Amino acid sequence: MRKKQIFILFFYVFLTACGSLYQQQDCEKKGKNECQNGTGGYVLIEPKIDEAYVRRYKIPSLQLYKNKLSILNNWNWKKGDITRQERDEALLECGSSDIWMSKNYALMKTLTPDEYNGKLLLIKRCMLNDGFTFLGDFSPCESDPIPACDLPVPKRETERRLNSEYCIKDAYLTRCQPQSRERILNTEQCKRYPKAYFCDV
Repeated sequence: MRKKQIFILFFYVFLTACGSLYQQQDCEKKGKNECQNGTGGYVLIEPKIDEAYVRRYKIPSLQLYKNKLSILNNWNWKKGDITRQERDEALLECGSSDIWMSKNYALMKTLTPDEYNGKLLLIKRCMLNDGFTFLGDFSPCESDPIPACDLPVPKRETERRLNSEYCIKDAYLTRCQPQSRERILNTEQCKRYPKAYFCDV
């Protein structure tokens, strides 16, 4: 009886250790977020966005980066019970593609702060105009107005989303539909994985 209890205890410890290791590895695969060992195992926590963070990832401007996160984080936008995909579609139809597709923060480096914030402001105004509620923190026209504050409020456009650089590059994504079969098959992913389910069109 005692040997059986010892075996069960050993087996339980083994499973617990393996589960903890798997959770940690799965958490660490998420990218630049950090992992924290809590009571329920490893959980994903948001990194602290500060000067040390932008230096580590070679981000040109802390404030512009915070502004970008505030506007492009789709959880900062609420409108009834719409899905995350629908929020992504709205952001793309309001012109978020060039910000999303800016590799190595190229736009942040080449545009002036007013120009960069202007792009973000037009996305924000477009979303608000479509009935979304903004939960983020970015209101340049209320504190230190920029030239974009005087521009007309843009409206959502389906064609802007479908023909954006983002949706041309990743035409197979659900948020980029509908797309032509030719455009989907011409993406790098479908050329690399032609038998993938999202390429079967």
